[in-house]
Amino acid sequence: MDYGLHLDPGETITRVVRRHILDVVPTLLVSVVLAVAAVFLAYIMGRSPELAPFPPDLMAVLIATMTIIAAIIFVAAIFVYRGNVLIFTNTHLIQIERLAVFQRRVSQLSFLMVEDVTGRRVGLLQVLFNYGNVEVQSAAEREKFIFKNAPRPELIADEALQIHEECLLRKDMGSLPTP
Repeated sequence: MDYGLHLDPGETITRVVRRHILDVVPTLLVSVVLAVAAVFLAYIMGRSPELAPFPPDLMAVLIATMTIIAAIIFVAAIFVYRGNVLIFTNTHLIQIERLAVFQRRVSQLSFLMVEDVTGRRVGLLQVLFNYGNVEVQSAAEREKFIFKNAPRPELIADEALQIHEECLLRKDMGSLPTP
C-alpha cells in the first residue's frame, strides 16, 4: 500500500502496525444503529403508515437522511482507521496519524535517536484484548511518539528496540550515517 512516503535510498519498510480493530468499533456501532433505525422506520412506513410519527414525505426524507449519514459515518470511520499506521523501516520509525478525514500528520524518527520504547496496556478491555499504547521516547527534545491502541504493544516495543540496536550496530560498522 502506498502511504505517501519518500524513503531514503536503501530504506525498506519492515513492519506496518495498524490500530486494534476495537479502536473503530464504537464509531461503526453508531453507523449501524443509525442504519437499523432507518430500516425500522422504513418497515413501519411499509407495514403501518398510520403509526408513523410524521407525514409520509417527511418520513421518506428522514429515512434517506439517516441512511446517508450512517453510510458517511461508516466510510469515514474505516478511512480514518486505515489511515493510522506505525511504520518501521530499517532506519526510521514513521507514525501516520489520520485524526479526521481532512487532517493527517506524519512524524518520523531515526531509530538511532530512540532512547526507550514502552508498550502499555491500561484498563480491562486493553488487558483482555491485548492492545494498548506504544510510547517511544527519543534523544531529541521532541515529545514522545505515542501510537494509540496498537495490538500487542509489548511485542511492538520489543521489535522497535531490536531495530534500534541493529541500527546502532550498523552505525558502529560504518554502514549507517549518523542522523
